[in-house]
Amino acid sequence: MMADAVAAQNAGFPILEYQPLKALYLIYFATSFLVKLPIWASWYIIPSRRLRPSWTLKRSMIVRIAQELEGMKVELKSENAPPKEVADSSLKDAKFTWIERIPEDLFAGEVRRYANITGVQPVRTAGFWLLKENTPWDSVKAKPGEKTVLHFHGGAYYIGSANPSDITATLTRGLLRHSKTLMRTLAVEYRLCDSAPYPAVNPFPAALLDAIAAYRYLVHDAGFEPQNIVILGDSAGGNLALAFVRYLLETPAVSAKLPIPGKVVVASPWIDLSMSRRGPGTSETINGPVDIFGVSDEDPFAAYGVRSLLGPLPFEEARTNRYLSPVSLYVKPRPDAGEEGLFKGHPDTYIVAGGAERLLDDAEALVEGMRKDGVNVVRDIPPDAVHDFVVFSWHEPEHTHTLRRIARWIDSASM
Repeated sequence: MMADAVAAQNAGFPILEYQPLKALYLIYFATSFLVKLPIWASWYIIPSRRLRPSWTLKRSMIVRIAQELEGMKVELKSENAPPKEVADSSLKDAKFTWIERIPEDLFAGEVRRYANITGVQPVRTAGFWLLKENTPWDSVKAKPGEKTVLHFHGGAYYIGSANPSDITATLTRGLLRHSKTLMRTLAVEYRLCDSAPYPAVNPFPAALLDAIAAYRYLVHDAGFEPQNIVILGDSAGGNLALAFVRYLLETPAVSAKLPIPGKVVVASPWIDLSMSRRGPGTSETINGPVDIFGVSDEDPFAAYGVRSLLGPLPFEEARTNRYLSPVSLYVKPRPDAGEEGLFKGHPDTYIVAGGAERLLDDAEALVEGMRKDGVNVVRDIPPDAVHDFVVFSWHEPEHTHTLRRIARWIDSASM
């Protein structure tokens, strides 16, 4: 077993993922964590010592704990597996559904070319309808004029779930609570990627193919009008939301059958996998010590997720591929784009980010790029908020106030 561990380390695998080293490390980590808790609490009693003086003691402690957990040297996740059916009786204000794979006529263009390189194919996946509280399930079919939201959860493409028990469901639950028009939303259980020390599975564009399948389900099976569908993505889900819309914009043969959705909402979008904006004066450096992901180092943000998503593709794709990193400083435009920008024709978009998050500069670049291309953009950046704060119920008052603003925007008649 030790020989396997040494070989894994030489191949770039974390040696601490192997027993008994993993168990010994976890014992050490838990012990030191318990020692640090009272030290942090006593230090942060004085506001000037907190990660941000404007933060409460509670928020400072939660963010510091998150940073510590993020710094753990081993992964506690399990190997990603295909979705299984979930009994509706086990769900509250929610319903499970199967989503069929996309047909051949929706699998085209540059995305298909990348799928051929990475060995990805369309598959059947799952989804979860979330219902407004105490609303009985009626029918999958949309009522005339009914609006809905298609949610792509965050998690760096390798963790997270569409299941209503996942923390990211806090986002759609909140929109359902504050919206006057939404009665249900759909979250898709898109394929998650993995790489060593787990078997390498589901690189780009696996998640994108599942996103297309979910949208096809809403339009063709449920009967929603495209203009009444809002695409919503947080963190990596924001990346997926923009990639999905790009696929429709750049593949006319597909958008003829699946028209562009009415609106898009992205929250703390992870849209530059290469982290091309690094160095002094950037949000990566300034907000590194206060964001939930902790102090920046030499590795890219969510390095495991980047490596797993790329699969056999070179890292250069993370720098230049407009589907993966649309705001990278080195992104390459579409070959036939001419003078058009990357976001020409994009639906109205609501962009949320935290003023205290590492990815703030990327969100600002997205606002600038979209406005330059004539997109109707709403910019919403609470100054003291961390990454993906819209999914954290403890992050008040920004959490509730922002969800209310998004809900009003969705309810507006411009769709």
